[in-house]
Parts: sequence; C-alpha cells; structure tokens
Amino acid sequence: MSINSDDPVDAAAVRSIATSEGITFPVLLATPEVAGIYNIIFRYLFDRRRDLALPTSFLLDKEGMIVKVYQGPADPKRLLEDLVSLPATSAERMRKALPLGGTLFQDLFQRNDFTYGVALFQHGYLEQAAASFRHVIAAKPTDPEAYYNLGTLELRRNSLPEARQYLEQAVKLRPNYPEAWNNLGMIAAQQGQPEEAVINFQRSLALRPTYATALLNLGNLYRRQGALEEAQKLLTRAQEVQPDDPEVNYSLGMFYATQEQFPRAQQYLERAVDLRPDYPEALNNLGVLFIRQQRYPEAEEKFQTCVRVAPNFDQAYLNLARLYVILQEKDKAKETLQALLRLQPQHKVARQTLEMLQ
Repeated sequence: MSINSDDPVDAAAVRSIATSEGITFPVLLATPEVAGIYNIIFRYLFDRRRDLALPTSFLLDKEGMIVKVYQGPADPKRLLEDLVSLPATSAERMRKALPLGGTLFQDLFQRNDFTYGVALFQHGYLEQAAASFRHVIAAKPTDPEAYYNLGTLELRRNSLPEARQYLEQAVKLRPNYPEAWNNLGMIAAQQGQPEEAVINFQRSLALRPTYATALLNLGNLYRRQGALEEAQKLLTRAQEVQPDDPEVNYSLGMFYATQEQFPRAQQYLERAVDLRPDYPEALNNLGVLFIRQQRYPEAEEKFQTCVRVAPNFDQAYLNLARLYVILQEKDKAKETLQALLRLQPQHKVARQTLEMLQ
C-alpha cells in the first residue's frame, strides 16, 4: 500500500500516474492529519528527531508495528531479503541490531509508546495518542502517568465518565498527584458535583500550594458559587504565581466585572488580550464591559477585533449586532448577523434576531 501526500485536489493526477506506471497496489490520498501523524511517528523512531523525507517506506510485521524504515526509493530485492530475515522475537531483533558478540548490561530496547502518546496528544491527534497510552497500560498496568494522560485526553474530548475512570486509577496508584486531583475536580464541577470538586481542588493545592491551575479552577468555582472573598484570594494568588498567564488575568477580570469594579476588570481583561491577542472571550467581554459603561466606540472596536481574529466565535457577532441596535443602526446589525449566518447557517439565535429586525 502507498500513501500519497500531495494536495488531495490532485487526485486525478495521482490516478493518472498510477495507471501509467502500472501500479497495482492501493494508493491512498493522505489528509494533512495523516501526513502529520506519520511525521510524528517517524521523528520519534530516531533520536535525532528528523522530519519525514519523501519517499519513505515502512516495513510492518503482522501486528502492524514498524520493523524497518527505507529512506529514499525502496529496492525490491532488498525488501524481499528483509522479509525472509525478519526477526520474530526480541532476542532475534537484538542480534540483528547488535551483530557483534558480548553482553548487554541494560534492559531490552523497546519502542517508547508513552513518548509517542505525549507527542501525538500535544499535536491534537487524540485517537492515536489514546492508542499509544493504552499500549503503555497494557505493558505497565501500574503506571500512573499513562492513566493520567489517558484521563486528561478523555477530559479534553469531554468524555467525562471515561476521564474519571482513568484519573481515579491514577490517584489510586499515586495519591500525591496534584495534576490528577485537579482534573478530577474539573470533572466533578462539569458533572454538577461542586462539593466533590472543591475537595479535589483542595487536595491538589495541599500537595502543591502554588499550583496556579488549581488555584484558578477553585477560584472560579467559588466565584460561581458566590463565595467572593475566597474566590478573590485564590484568583489573586494565582495571578501572583503566574502573572503572565492569560487565563488567570481573564478570570480576575471577570471576577471584578461581576462586582461592577469596571476599571480593575478592564485592567485584567486588557492584560489577558495583551498576552493572547486572539483571546475571543476576553475581547468579547471587554466589549460588553464598555457597553455597560456606554463607551460604544470602544465596544464596537473590541467586537470587530474579536470577529476578525476569531471568526467562528458567535458571541462577538451577536453582541456587535445588539450594539448596532442600541445605536439605531439597524442595517449594520443585519449585516453582522448575516455574516455570522454565512459561517454558521444553522445558528438559531442569529436567525431569530435577524427576523425580528426585518
């Protein structure tokens, strides 16, 4: 089987070449995701972290594992020789890799599925990352890191029961695991169990008092519960620990906005935008803050910036349209809602609001 990594729009050209060259095996057209996954796998097969060169061929065993890599055009004769001499056991692979005699004073060389999983996770290839972490768990069922990473991955996918299962196993194997307790707190909060969430965040902070993520999460939870004094202490502490974290500054801005302390809210929201210029929630809420102070030109600028840097963030369109209604500029409000509907044709609120403006 061959994978073609050219632009998929050139499918006709690929078929033409395959026909003219008499290629009889399947030729698949790679999406950018497939090409990215193969590049990560190739990089972590070697210590030098080289990017995938084309053409490159992989020889697979019956389990689908890569056992040899051919860089450049593959020699059919060499391939057939390798098929005959393919090692079947770890000992055979060791003899083939280290043909000189002697004693190996270390464990067997093994593929690092954990490293693969982390790299794939970081690049957003979640299915492949999950498969790698499951390989780790199958080989090392008492490894808390693999359970933590798999649980965190499922949390990102919003698969909360699965995430809880893996993270609970992680803290069972390593009770002093602040990151895992924090993520269990996030799951409990999302599942509507605030008391359990508080306990888990507090466990995380007992293990690491300066853990900014847990400080932030517990502070935001207290803010939603109306425990404002505790919320302010935790969010302020998080900002002291990580003053350049956009999420921390955003959360402090929202805390002061709910208290109608507009100058302090603006200070932290603008700091969040300085740190992350394409932060849609911060830009949008700055616009809302300015509307509440009747600073309409500044509000318009923030909403327009948000639309430009995050065109799929619907709240900025809706708030900009509402601002134009306040300003009695109905045509601009319609144009804004129509722009949103071109991107999200099924957006119910935009469609209903547009009908009301007709």
